[in-house]
Amino acid sequence: MGVIQKQGLLNTVITYSGVVIGFVSLLFIQPQLLTSSELGLVRILLAFSTIVATVMPLGVGNINTKFFPHFRNKEKKHYGYFGFMLLFLIAGFIICTALIFLFKSNIIELYSEQSPLFVNYFYLAIPFAFIIACVAILNTYVSSLYKTVAVTFWDSIMNKLLFVVVIVLYYLEILSFDLFVFSFIGLYVIQVLFLLIYALVTDSVSLRINFPKIKSVGVKPMIKYGLLLSLASISSSGLKLIDTVMIGAFLELDFVGIFAVTSFIALIIEIPLTSLEKISNVQIARFWVENNIEGIKNIYKKSVRYLMLIGGILLIGILLNIQDMLSFLPQQYADAKNVTIIASIGAFINISTGLNNAVLFNSNKYIYGTYLLLLLLVLAVINNLIFIPLLGIEGAAFASALSSVIYNIIKFIIIKIKFKMQPYDLSALKILLIISVTYFIGCLIPSFEFTVLSMVFRSVIVSFLYVSLVYLFRIVPEFDHYFKLKFK
Repeated sequence: MGVIQKQGLLNTVITYSGVVIGFVSLLFIQPQLLTSSELGLVRILLAFSTIVATVMPLGVGNINTKFFPHFRNKEKKHYGYFGFMLLFLIAGFIICTALIFLFKSNIIELYSEQSPLFVNYFYLAIPFAFIIACVAILNTYVSSLYKTVAVTFWDSIMNKLLFVVVIVLYYLEILSFDLFVFSFIGLYVIQVLFLLIYALVTDSVSLRINFPKIKSVGVKPMIKYGLLLSLASISSSGLKLIDTVMIGAFLELDFVGIFAVTSFIALIIEIPLTSLEKISNVQIARFWVENNIEGIKNIYKKSVRYLMLIGGILLIGILLNIQDMLSFLPQQYADAKNVTIIASIGAFINISTGLNNAVLFNSNKYIYGTYLLLLLLVLAVINNLIFIPLLGIEGAAFASALSSVIYNIIKFIIIKIKFKMQPYDLSALKILLIISVTYFIGCLIPSFEFTVLSMVFRSVIVSFLYVSLVYLFRIVPEFDHYFKLKFK
């Protein structure tokens, strides 16, 4: 097995381990040991700083991915590319700091009424954003050296475990609240030091920039590419975090914490899509280079079928068990179950559109995707402005789901018009019918006093029914290779 294959396998194992740790932490540890307002502060501080941090490096992360191979030379310390990379971060830090100070009074006024605790710690946003930006560019730099396992391990596992430790220390009153917040930010400082030391130990790092080499590769193409792709990164990051930031402006911090927990459950549905994109991106990109349109159509069509099937059973499981799942948490989380329901339906619609991102962004029409992401970010802001004041955190969930639906519809139209591809056939309608029938029958299954037993019993029955219907409708031809039983 080659280095890339080994690292890919290790990354997959580490990533899914991190998902489990994050799930347990956010759903069962954080709501029990932190108040909803304390959890809300952590989430909004992280969300605000991450959005700023996405802008701060001025696209150097994207530049690393595409242009670092031109500088790769360990003996010559990569021509001082590390120092060149830091120039972007320093310039971006100066620009972002100036803008935040310029609009500081407006930002504070926006949050002062509903989220005064965030205002008290707002001064941490700039250094925190700088630290997160350092993590981001060091991640891409170390990954460019083919050292992806260390990056994934710290992001997926160590950060989450250390945060649990910090929460426990605060809960035991070993840390004051101020120290708790500083320690939370300190975890990212430790990550920066880890990545920096890792790069120094395993590779050649130099701050002495070889400007003739930089000039030979081309400064303008690097800047143009970095800034263009950074627009997509900013939009993508903003879409994930804008609802959290805007809830804090309209509602109390408690609701930010409640929203973070209840909406997180829906992310389980999108995990298969994320995993499949990582696997299929390279192949779809290769097919575009080879002009293998039929190969792309085949992957696109199959991705819709299988992701709808997987997303469907996950959606049913969440909808049928959400009341029992949230019953383990404080009452205010159980009262917000509609957030999970709305977000889960939105996630299912998103996963049901298949690998449209991979098809569009790996094609020569990727610029449409960039513009579309910017449009979606604007749309998400508008939707949140409309629906959060009307419906509260349920409005934030609806705004995100609506924005995602519109985004996917436009992507579908672009791919249909530009590439003459559309992935849906009769099997999609069959899957929707199976989901509806299974959910309806699942609602009729009685509950037990023991909550865990109810969830397990309901899930087993529903899963068996779902798989049986999938087999009966012959939606997955591969089933015939595994099951000898034929229904007449």
